[in-house]
Amino acid sequence: MKPTVIDTLRYADRLKAAGVEPAQAEAMSRALNAELTEELVTKTDLDASTVALKTELGTEIRELARKVDAGFAAVDKRFAAVDKRFAAMDGKFAATDGKFAAMDGKFAAMDGKFAAMDGKFAAMRAELVAMDAKFDGLSTQVATQGRYVFLVLAVIASLGLYNAVAPLVAGKASQQAGSSQPAAAKIEGNTAPAPTGH
Repeated sequence: MKPTVIDTLRYADRLKAAGVEPAQAEAMSRALNAELTEELVTKTDLDASTVALKTELGTEIRELARKVDAGFAAVDKRFAAVDKRFAAMDGKFAATDGKFAAMDGKFAAMDGKFAAMDGKFAAMRAELVAMDAKFDGLSTQVATQGRYVFLVLAVIASLGLYNAVAPLVAGKASQQAGSSQPAAAKIEGNTAPAPTGH
């Protein structure tokens, strides 16, 4: 919008042409010009206002920059603390890795011991198989010789039974026959009559 500027001389001439007294026309022209230009912004006013605005805006921008810098400084501080924590965690993870490596070594040693035990068990198994073979041989031998062993045991048992029963039978027989004292003495001395071959 263009600023309102009036030509006071031309305005006064128009008033005069319209029949207004010349002195009155000039007074009215000057009064109207004063009213219109009193609040009119000049270049100097604009320049001063611009300088003030630039100063205020510069102050606001500097304050905003200070706040942003302070915010970034706080964020940097927090990131530094987080980095420190991560560094501590890295140390702990490194220590844990060392412990796991030690455990892996122990497990490897245990695997070696288990492998040695497996070898010993395999040797024991082979010995047991050999013993089973020997027992199988003995079982076969016992099966073939079992009859003879049974006969020998039967003879031993028969002799034992005979030695135990013969004196009793002989003692009863002599009592029934009314034998004398020397016959009884023979029984007490475990003297048994010779068996007859049947």
